[in-house]
Amino acid sequence: MNRRTWPPLLLGAAMVAAWELYVRLAGIDPLLLPAPSAVLRYLAGHGRVFARNGAATLAELLVGFACGVAVGLALGILMQLWRWFRQAAYPWLVATQMVPIPAVAPILVLWFGFTMTPRAVTVALMCFFPVAVSTVDGLGAVNPELIRLLRSFGAGPWAVVWRAALPSALPRIFSGMRVAMALSVVGAVVGEWVGSTGGLGYLMLQYENRGETAGLFATVGVLTAMGIALFFLVGWLEALVLPWKRHARETL
Repeated sequence: MNRRTWPPLLLGAAMVAAWELYVRLAGIDPLLLPAPSAVLRYLAGHGRVFARNGAATLAELLVGFACGVAVGLALGILMQLWRWFRQAAYPWLVATQMVPIPAVAPILVLWFGFTMTPRAVTVALMCFFPVAVSTVDGLGAVNPELIRLLRSFGAGPWAVVWRAALPSALPRIFSGMRVAMALSVVGAVVGEWVGSTGGLGYLMLQYENRGETAGLFATVGVLTAMGIALFFLVGWLEALVLPWKRHARETL
């Protein structure tokens, strides 16, 4: 662990300790707010249930995230290459985010049934927009002198994008991917709420219906840990692909 890891860990430990003390000293009903120790005991006692449902949610999340990133990148590159396509498609790209995803998810269940497909599509719908917008912005911010230099050597539009614009846009694209990964957890839960027979979102509904508040909090904790781990996984991939960016940040 480096020095940047300790402050959030210490703050988290302090918040958990304050939560535990508040519940114990104030005599809060566990049905309303269980203590962190009770949540941990519930999690340890139902580890197999959380592992099985967590694996299902993780699979839906990763498939949907990969599809959303692929669609977002493709749209961003095409909008940069063809101005007419950008003018025609960009307003509709924004319009897709005006439609509430929970309203679309039941339609996807009607189309695809109680399979992984509607849940993965829900995640993809949550993910593709930030990737597409960051790709368009990143590709449009490339140094124009570099573009003119490549064109003077006879490079076509695809060559300019591949050799200059896309490498220059990678930091912004990864920023969009981090946002998309955070949203993908929400998309997976929404998809499971609407139509699923497994997964952490489905588990949340079951615990809520049975009044098992400790299980509900444990599920939220597992989802949070999963989202944080995946968010930092994207950051690790960015550091692997763009090592110069991490070096520049560390020298500031």
